[in-house]
Amino acid sequence: RAIQRSALRVKDAAINEYVQSVACRVAGAYCPDLRIYIMRNPGFNASMTANGIMQVWTGLLVRVSSEDELAAILGHELAHYTQLHTLQRLERLRKNMATGSLVDLGLILLTGTSVPLGQMAAVANLMAYNREQEEEADILGVDFMAASDYDPHAAVKVWQMLVKEDRNAVARNREPGLFSKTHPSSKDRIRNLETFVEAHHATAGSTGKGLDRHVEILNQYYLMLMEDQIDTNRFGRTEAILDNHKAIGVDPGLVEFFRGEMYRQRKEEGDLQHAMEAYQRAVSGEHPVAEAYLNLAYLQLKQQDREAAGRNFRHYLELRPDAEDRAMIEYYLQEIQP
Repeated sequence: RAIQRSALRVKDAAINEYVQSVACRVAGAYCPDLRIYIMRNPGFNASMTANGIMQVWTGLLVRVSSEDELAAILGHELAHYTQLHTLQRLERLRKNMATGSLVDLGLILLTGTSVPLGQMAAVANLMAYNREQEEEADILGVDFMAASDYDPHAAVKVWQMLVKEDRNAVARNREPGLFSKTHPSSKDRIRNLETFVEAHHATAGSTGKGLDRHVEILNQYYLMLMEDQIDTNRFGRTEAILDNHKAIGVDPGLVEFFRGEMYRQRKEEGDLQHAMEAYQRAVSGEHPVAEAYLNLAYLQLKQQDREAAGRNFRHYLELRPDAEDRAMIEYYLQEIQP
């Protein structure tokens, strides 16, 4: 019920139908078991509960490059479900919570604190599948997608993309994460998946199946999807995502608008000029992005280029006649008139 009512749940029909169709194609006979919810979260994640609830984060959709790659992730989650991994986690929780409660009681007696640290640790431990379960889900997920006529090589490409994003991130030498000991590294996953695909699905070719449909969904929801990514302020990762979107054919105007947003928010030396150049590219193509006109006008106004700012404010209103900020923009236009 909490997921159904969440303000973060994405309810738009087209994006839900797309993810549902891919999930059901991979799931086959398990499709009636699934209840799929797309949630607005810029992280790379999908998950599935023991009773068939599958969550797909929007950050996953911006990172995969095709329907095949989405199928690889959803097949992985389906494998966790069919192998009862979630039920095994629940059994771990039942045992760990009992131990955790005793730890909490001891902490209260010794320190006077009532923070349930023992139970918190138990829940944190529960959140991760163990290494063997992850590796089993990787392999079985490839079998699921291959049986559904998806390209199994896409499972490798997903992790190659994540490795590339990590390399592009600003914080390259981070401490190991909470679950690093229970999850295979991305490089290990790539190596294991490449070996398995070569041994069992070597004849499957890369057909590019679903590339156009995935790009179509990205184009349709790009402003929402990338706004959330920009708000993370993880500029190295954002740049890697934008470069990938450019390569797979997402509308260049949309890509360049968010490249401008990235530069504008990053504020490193030279970024102001880079942002203005990106906004110019965003409005020079076949489908000019209205918001690029707006942000370009604001930057020009700060530089006292009133004529150019006025021109771009007017372009913005032409494309967004019902804009909520229309009154403010008209005020600016009156103020900058000679």
